[in-house]
Amino acid sequence: MTLNISILGAGGGPELHVGGDDAGTENIRLGDGQVQGLYHAPVETEWKRARRQRGGSFAGIENPARDMQLGFRTFGKDGQRWQETDDLLRSCFTYHLDPWWTDDTLARILVETDSDTRTLSVQMFEEPEFAPEISPDRLQYGNIFYKLRAAQPFWESDPVMTFWETGSAKNTITVSNPTDVEMYQSWVLTPGTWTLPDVSWVGAPRKRVPGGPHGLRTIPLKPITAAHGGAVIDLDPMHVMMQSRNTGSNLTAEVGGGYYFMHTIPPHTPPTELPISVAAAPAGGARAELHQLRLWSNFHGGY
Repeated sequence: MTLNISILGAGGGPELHVGGDDAGTENIRLGDGQVQGLYHAPVETEWKRARRQRGGSFAGIENPARDMQLGFRTFGKDGQRWQETDDLLRSCFTYHLDPWWTDDTLARILVETDSDTRTLSVQMFEEPEFAPEISPDRLQYGNIFYKLRAAQPFWESDPVMTFWETGSAKNTITVSNPTDVEMYQSWVLTPGTWTLPDVSWVGAPRKRVPGGPHGLRTIPLKPITAAHGGAVIDLDPMHVMMQSRNTGSNLTAEVGGGYYFMHTIPPHTPPTELPISVAAAPAGGARAELHQLRLWSNFHGGY
């Protein structure tokens, strides 16, 4: 089974091959037994108990930030001194995004398996830990530990985008979620008066279908105009639900018309066609894009 692990440096920095077939190409590799927090996403379960209740009742799940500690073995060889190797590794990680550089990115851990390639964005939350017994310059070797945090704790694979546009042969759009993590979908809409699906789901994993109290629910939006430049609708509760594509201004009241999207896409939802339509489309037509994140609790499996 293929299992290659790489570090993609912050801000488009260097790529280090630290585990798998090409491990050590840059004279840096993960230490044996020095990988903590890389596998499953952290989970905190919540429970409650009524007076005189026998036992307790499950109340929910939270997914906090993921903390991990990775130990790296760094070498000086093939004409490269240890200090250069250590500097190369340190250049990959930052504590935060550069406030003076709007296009900055955090470091990412990339894991390639036989079935998928997934990444996890990380940043340092404490200084690296390094306490050698003998000078690393003398040994041309060091074993340094990085304490990293992933604010978004789930592994990401390539997102999926499906679309519908005027002139399409059918008035449906495809949604799916093969992952083991609830999906916060988002819509990108051009001007027009849209009616979008917002269905509830029922059924066992991999057999889910629209159903329940809102199995046929659709939302008739108010007109999205050229002045709005289109709209973005995001079900992530940490984002504004409806925004102008032009200005980023909040359109929840103006376009939502008193309606709110309520239903995310459950884990293990097979491809399903949902109804969609638009009225008052401009002369050039209208288009709706459904952006579907692919988040996973681990860097392999989860199907």
